[in-house]
Amino acid sequence: MNKLLKQTRRPDISFARNGRIRITARVARALSLRPGDVINIAVDGGEYLLHAIRIDDAVGRYEAQCYPTKKGTDSYCANSVRLCRSMLAAAGPGATLAAYAVGLPIQRDSITYLPIITRRPL
Repeated sequence: MNKLLKQTRRPDISFARNGRIRITARVARALSLRPGDVINIAVDGGEYLLHAIRIDDAVGRYEAQCYPTKKGTDSYCANSVRLCRSMLAAAGPGATLAAYAVGLPIQRDSITYLPIITRRPL
């Protein structure tokens, strides 16, 4: 038997080789993202944890700074070649796109983290 649809779940976050990071509305709401916030990934015991950093009264551009994809939506994009290459290295050699699901939010030291599920990339 051959399945026509290989994957039916939309990834929560995706990383492209050119540095483009796409974030779904579900992740943006969990992290309370606003335009201008910066995302980062912490590694804790082999687990990748996505979190947002608030930059108030920022002047200039920051690496991995989030912006809405279009007006009226909660989906965001960010650009960071270093973050993308790190996540693509975790996906395997020769990967040009890595798409992952995220787990339930975790609170540590008043920071909300979302674990990135890397065992089975989408």
